[in-house]
Amino acid sequence: MPNPVPAPSIKETAFACPHCGAHANQYWLDTYADRRERDSPTPTVWPREQLAQLEKKRERSKPEMQEALRDLVAWGTKLLEGYPFIDRLKPSKSVYLQLHNVFVSECFNCHKLALWVHDRLLFPPTKTGPAPNVDLPPDLLLDYEEARTILDLSPRGAAALLRLAIEKLCDHLGAKGNDTNEKIGWLVQQGLEEVVQQALDTVRVIGNEAVHPGQIDLRDNRDTASELFELVNVIADQMITRPKRVKALYDKLPSEKKAAIERRDKNAPGKKA
Repeated sequence: MPNPVPAPSIKETAFACPHCGAHANQYWLDTYADRRERDSPTPTVWPREQLAQLEKKRERSKPEMQEALRDLVAWGTKLLEGYPFIDRLKPSKSVYLQLHNVFVSECFNCHKLALWVHDRLLFPPTKTGPAPNVDLPPDLLLDYEEARTILDLSPRGAAALLRLAIEKLCDHLGAKGNDTNEKIGWLVQQGLEEVVQQALDTVRVIGNEAVHPGQIDLRDNRDTASELFELVNVIADQMITRPKRVKALYDKLPSEKKAAIERRDKNAPGKKA
């Protein structure tokens, strides 16, 4: 029986990365501090508008200035992402203060950073609940992962995010209607499988069907949120992953075989010309 993958710990040099999940080597970094200059006493957090202005300035600049501005735009983009990253200091920069009991681990596989205080992992936040279907659209994936992050802290908040994900999933599939109920009905008319329809209606009704997507139902609990995680994945598997797999297999058929199939279907009895 293979040895289990170690959980993230300051006592290990290889563990399951809290970002990518890979069992990978982790490089540990000590942290240092430097007092900010008087002309910039508060942390630097760029607004998105400032980055957009800088990008326009770069496009209008002379070629010899564009490279420097390109690097500045890349740096500002990293700031806006909100994730910690490492910036190499100039050779002349001296730092005299070491920050103790605060550590950083860098994953060899994904190169993302994790932040620790003493032996506690603070970033990224611990996620519970089942992993998401990898074929979820990016905006749904963000809602799903945020729900995993807050499941233990706020099950009702997690359930509200998952209902919002369901609403977005219906929109992603082109569903029409003024609310989730009407959108599910529209999808059923388009040939939605019964098992998926039942899953969607279960999501809609669990807790309180009067609650709008993204709103909190005071009767929601952890069990409700956990069921919603499972249902989101069931729906995504039926509506996105399976068609994607079938199409990938069909695309591998020789072109002459696909042409013959198209001729067969075009000439099928009852087929309108």
